[in-house]
Amino acid sequence: MRLIPSLATVLSRVFLFSLCILLLPSTYANQSNQHEQIKKSLGQKIILDFRFYCDDGTSSKACKKPVTTLPNALKDLLITHNIGGVILFSENIKTNKQLIELNYAMQQAMAKAKLPPLFIAVDQEGGRVARLPSSMLAPFPGNLAIGASYYQHGTAFSENVAKGIGSSLSSLGINTNFAPSVDINSEPKNPVINVRSFGETPSDVAVLGQSFVDGLQSSGVISAIKHFPGHGDTQTDSHTSLPNVKHSKAQALKGDLLPFSRIISGGNPPGMLMSAHIQYPSLDSTTVKDKQGREMTIPATLSRKILHDVLRNELGYQGVVVTDALDMAGIAKYFSPEDAMIKAYQAGADIALMPFTIRTPQDINMFAALMGKVSKRISSGEVPSTQLATSVQRIALLKAKFSLNRYAEKALSWRVSDVQNNVKKTRNIQIEKALSRAAITSLYGAEKLPVTQKTWLALMPDALRCLALEKSLTSIAPTLRMACLPLTKLPNKATFEYALKQADLLIVGDISPQHAVYEMKGFDNEEAMASRAPLDDVHRFTKSALQQAKKQGLTTVLVPLRMPYIAKEMQPHTDIAIATFSYNVDSEIYSPIFDALIETILGLNRPNDYVPVQWSGASE
Repeated sequence: MRLIPSLATVLSRVFLFSLCILLLPSTYANQSNQHEQIKKSLGQKIILDFRFYCDDGTSSKACKKPVTTLPNALKDLLITHNIGGVILFSENIKTNKQLIELNYAMQQAMAKAKLPPLFIAVDQEGGRVARLPSSMLAPFPGNLAIGASYYQHGTAFSENVAKGIGSSLSSLGINTNFAPSVDINSEPKNPVINVRSFGETPSDVAVLGQSFVDGLQSSGVISAIKHFPGHGDTQTDSHTSLPNVKHSKAQALKGDLLPFSRIISGGNPPGMLMSAHIQYPSLDSTTVKDKQGREMTIPATLSRKILHDVLRNELGYQGVVVTDALDMAGIAKYFSPEDAMIKAYQAGADIALMPFTIRTPQDINMFAALMGKVSKRISSGEVPSTQLATSVQRIALLKAKFSLNRYAEKALSWRVSDVQNNVKKTRNIQIEKALSRAAITSLYGAEKLPVTQKTWLALMPDALRCLALEKSLTSIAPTLRMACLPLTKLPNKATFEYALKQADLLIVGDISPQHAVYEMKGFDNEEAMASRAPLDDVHRFTKSALQQAKKQGLTTVLVPLRMPYIAKEMQPHTDIAIATFSYNVDSEIYSPIFDALIETILGLNRPNDYVPVQWSGASE
């Protein structure tokens, strides 16, 4: 049953439709004016990143000066091109006050120019994808940890984490969150999704995804579910190449597409949906030529069959479709910025995310030229005028629905004071701690908990994880002793054997797939990071270490900190395996997930027994 909108809603839609018509070309306007009007409409269909900006002659590629205040050149760009939105990254975010001032400056600039307010977006999924520092917003353990809590706690953590994220973002001036990821984690070797997924059961992912959307949007933040039509069953990262999903359409409907379908048809659909840079031949096997003239299967981001026929017609999505970043290799390797934008709009995308990198004044000039070329091609009919009008209307309606214009209506001093005086941070920390405990899962050996050994040796993936584990143990059980060896560079035989002889318990922490160097946060020395051990070598070393420890009669504990698949291989050599689904440690070396791990090992926290993926590695 379709609900009848309120009179206020109808009137606002009528007003916005009129605004859209004014933005769009008039049939009576001359060609030059028509072209300018299309450029104004085109600007609303773009979200740019202002990660770095240099006006001192530094080249675009070398520019690393973060944008933490709004330069006049970028303010002029926003106004001149009527830009629809900006996406922020960690480089743009330092403190609450600084971030509010930046967002306020951007929104106020648009308001003074009598232009539509901006989408100010961020990737704040929680877990390993968190742009705000932990001093401003608790990162939370992430989606797979939420998935692990599902059968004991239902949707409580999904909704409460999303509300915590949403309320904090909203108060800081961020109105759009590219979250949650509702991809199905069906490929153990997936390098980019893994713990960003709620799990491998489509119906569970749908339920948890819907509650996350509800939590964000009830806090006044637009949710963008991703990555349509599903990035879960890939062994390739679309940041570096173009994945190809081999599922049949029947498999897609029961798997990858199911969470999207159910969330779209739910009572509170997300305001946005993000496309994936993947090939999905069963949904569209059309071939196109890349910029080298080579034939290739069209990516979903550029596919009308996927974004219009499947998403709009079959699934009934009426919201705003935003592309994943067009500067990612999954698109940029094969298409020019101009062609990528045109093809994305033709496919049915409403917004092109990061279609052009702006770092210098020269880039601003090149972007203006790009806008001219794209708007000229739209004027020539490559994107139908009715399609353009409908797209701009969707964008305007979404901005009105979430009242994006209101942020700049209150005084800046009030905004800063509101954040400084709120209690959101304390509540979020409490939720983070509770979820960390709820997510800790016993893979096997729970009957051998708690451990009673007093002298521990730990092997951790890097120095930061060693420091965090030591800090947690010291705070929770100061009478116990522990040495920890980081595996960034593998310990020599003599060092390891000496340490093992002093211990009566061996703990091995594993991060698979291997984490990025930036996640080490500089706590390892430069030599260790420069000659970092490959994951296969780390696994061979830890397997040998566990075998040696067992021979010496030590109790052995395996802790998969990311994905749990390695537990099957290591099971013959370990007494206990405990999965955390998160390895977050902040720059202050604080980690609620390590606190929860220590509490579980010592019997102070009862582990969960539900694993949201098949850790044996088998697939259905």
